[in-house]
Amino acid sequence: MGRLTGPAGPALRPVTLAGGLRAWAATDAAVSRAVLTDPRLTNDVSEVGRPVQGFPVRRYPEDFFAHAPQLLSASGDRHRRMRRIVAPFFTAAAAAGTAARLRCEAAQIIRCLADRDRVDIVADLALPLAAATVGEVLGIPPERRRTAVTAALAASASAPGTEAARSAHRAFSRTVLQAISGARRSPTPTAATAVLHANRAGELTSAEMAGLLGMLLIGTVDSLATVIPAGTLLAMRRPDVGRGLSQGPGNGSSCSAAHTRALTEEILRLNPPFQHTGWRFTREPCRIAGISLPQGTVVVASLLSANLDPAVWPDPLRADPHRRAPSGHLSFGHGPHYCLGAALGRQLVHDALVGLFSRLPRLSLAAPADELTWHGACLRRMDRLPVDTHASAPTG
Repeated sequence: MGRLTGPAGPALRPVTLAGGLRAWAATDAAVSRAVLTDPRLTNDVSEVGRPVQGFPVRRYPEDFFAHAPQLLSASGDRHRRMRRIVAPFFTAAAAAGTAARLRCEAAQIIRCLADRDRVDIVADLALPLAAATVGEVLGIPPERRRTAVTAALAASASAPGTEAARSAHRAFSRTVLQAISGARRSPTPTAATAVLHANRAGELTSAEMAGLLGMLLIGTVDSLATVIPAGTLLAMRRPDVGRGLSQGPGNGSSCSAAHTRALTEEILRLNPPFQHTGWRFTREPCRIAGISLPQGTVVVASLLSANLDPAVWPDPLRADPHRRAPSGHLSFGHGPHYCLGAALGRQLVHDALVGLFSRLPRLSLAAPADELTWHGACLRRMDRLPVDTHASAPTG
């Protein structure tokens, strides 16, 4: 699906997703919210009761996430059962503890960046922080984190139906099995050990265990690898945003934590980790936004487009920390499938960007903007983001 940058036009429009899957996309905030809570739609294709355009066997034959049962492909009782097992590790209190431990890691990474004149925000900040985070969340040991991050990125970036996709998903499956093996030996409770114990207790099938761990891994890695570079680029392009981040609390400024958090929310609104939601399927013939949809129709919500709805966000492309929107953005979804890691993700992005611009307020792009390469449709991620740190520049 092409990148939808605004909700102009019909609130529900036909699109083609990766793999050639035909779908309908909700593009304004109200219809997107409705789609994400509509009981006539299910995330579980098996509940439709009829074939859906060859999904997933013909269109996504190698896709781990099209076949492995996990939170994004489950609905109802099954979804609630799976979510309940890992939810204790993602409460506000748990996220605060995890973020506090990772704050030291992020600060150390950023200190190393300050010693260099030129760095790559993707390779030198976002991916190391993602690796540290999967270590905290899933207990993956340091020597395996880089491989896990690489496998997650390759699995989400590969085009369906190619040999590269088949190879990437085989490697990703091996990484998930290694995470399960590591959980068996882990003395520390993590989301991975909770999933393993649930499997041993008969609460999760082996396929659900693998699917749930795979989803947690790829969701963690892709979110940080997407939002931190995109937020850095936005802050370099818009000096008011960069200044707001660099003058955060603890940096000799009167700028409040509330202000930097509001800036982070705007960065998240403008750069959702996922451009659109996962697949949802109509259980029965129904009408949505005035469109008649037969049973088995694929429906997604365009999160970016909903976040740019001018009816909710006046001057939507402006990063304005003083907004008083009637409801929050949809970057973490909405309804029963609201992102488990939202509290942790918010904190990590905030700490990384405030830490980066507080330490390196003169950060600037070190390549022409038109030479930056983006890839993906659901995940629109940069391969690299070279920047000059101006670490030796005078500060007075």
